[in-house]
Amino acid sequence: MSDKGAFREWVSIVRFGIVQASIVSITVLPISTIPRLMIKELSLLAIAPGILIGAYYVAQGSRLPFGYRADVLGRRTPWIIGGHIVLAIAGVLTCLSVWLMSLDVVLGYVAAMLSFGLVGVGVGAAGTTLFALIATTVHPVRRAPAATVVWLLMIAGLAFTAGMAGAALDPFSYARLVDVAITVSIIAVIVSTVGLWGIEANLSDPHPPEAKADRSWAAMRRAIDEIWHEPAARTLTIFIFASMFAFNMQELVLEPFSAAVYGYSVAESTTLGSFHRTGILIGLIVAAVSGSLLKSRPQTVVALAIGGCVASAALLVTIAFSGFVAPAWPLQPTIAVYGVSNGVFAGAAVASIFSLASVGRERREGTRMGLFGLAQAAGFGLGMLSGAIGLDLARAALGEISAYATVFFVEAAVFLLAATLALKLSRAPALDAPAPMTA
Repeated sequence: MSDKGAFREWVSIVRFGIVQASIVSITVLPISTIPRLMIKELSLLAIAPGILIGAYYVAQGSRLPFGYRADVLGRRTPWIIGGHIVLAIAGVLTCLSVWLMSLDVVLGYVAAMLSFGLVGVGVGAAGTTLFALIATTVHPVRRAPAATVVWLLMIAGLAFTAGMAGAALDPFSYARLVDVAITVSIIAVIVSTVGLWGIEANLSDPHPPEAKADRSWAAMRRAIDEIWHEPAARTLTIFIFASMFAFNMQELVLEPFSAAVYGYSVAESTTLGSFHRTGILIGLIVAAVSGSLLKSRPQTVVALAIGGCVASAALLVTIAFSGFVAPAWPLQPTIAVYGVSNGVFAGAAVASIFSLASVGRERREGTRMGLFGLAQAAGFGLGMLSGAIGLDLARAALGEISAYATVFFVEAAVFLLAATLALKLSRAPALDAPAPMTA
C-alpha cells in the first residue's frame, strides 16, 4: 500500500474510533447514573438495576445474528447507523423510565425493562457491525494499532461524556436528566453518521454480498460451530467472558459505594466514572507503548493481560479496605489507578480480538465479532448481576462497609482466575503470529 493509501487508512481508523466513542457515550447514563439513582435516591435493592442491566446484556445476544447477516449481506454501514439511532432513542427512554419510576415504581420499572433491552439491541447492531467493518477494511499489519486507537478514543469519549454529564446534572432533577440524555443522543448520532460517511462506499476492495449464501438460522449455527472449533477463537472467547465478568462486578456497586460510604452526591459519583475511564485510557496507552518496546512478541500480550488482571485484583483489595477508613482515603486517585490496570488487560484483549477476527474461514469476521461480543456481553451482564446480588446478600448478613468489601474481594478473586486463562491463551496456535500490540 502506498504512503497516501496508508494515510487514508489511518484517517479511517481515527474516524472508526470516533464512531465507537459516540456509540458508547449513550450508555453512560443508563449503565452508570440510573443504577445509582435507583439504589440511593429511590431506595431500591441493588438487584433492581441489576436485572435491568441483565436485560440490556441479554438483548445483546442479537450480536451474533447481526454479525452473521452483515457477513452475508455485505453492507455494514446501514446496520451501524440504524443500530445507533435505535440506541439513541432507547437511551432517552431509559431516563424517562427512571423518572416515571419515581412516581410509580412498577410502571416505571416495566418501562425501564423494555428500554434497557432496546439499548442492548442498538449496541448489538451498531457495535458488532462496526468492529466487523474495521476487521475487514483495515490492513492486517494495522489492525492491532487500530484496536488501540479505537479503544483510546472510545474511553476518551466515555470519560468526556461522564465528566460533562456529571457537571450538567448538578443540581440534579429528573427533567435535567432527560435533557442531558436527549443532548447526548442527538450529538452522538450526528457524529457517528459524519464519521462513517463515505468510508465503505470508497473501499477499493468492497465486501460484496454472498449471492448464494444460506441466510437461515441453521446456516448461522453451523458458522458459529465452525468458529467455536477454532482453538484460538474458543480460548479467546472464554478469556473475554471471564475477564469481563470480573471487570464488571463493580459496575453497579462502585457509585453506590461512593455515596453510602464516602457520602458522594449524584454529580460526584457520576464524575467518579470519569476518573475510572481516564485511568483506562492511560492503561491502554501503557499497553500499546509496552508492546511496541518489547517488539510485540506473543509473550508480551500474555504478560500485559496477566499483569493487568493481577494489578486490578490488588487495587480492588485496596478499595475494599478503604471503606473502613473512609472518607479519609483518597478514593478518586485509587479509582484512577484501578482504571489504569483495567486498561492494560483490556488493551491486550481487544488487540487480540481484532487480530483473530480474520483468522480461519474467510467472510466470518462479523460472526467472530458477534461471538466475541456475545462473550463480552455475557461477562458484563452476569458480572453486574452477580455484583448486585452479592451486595444485597452481604448487606443482609454484614454491615454496610463489610458488604461492599466482600463484593470487591470476590471480584479480585475472579480477576486472578482470568489471569490464568490469559496464560492458556498464549498456547493457541494463531497467536504464534506477531502479537498485536504495536502502535
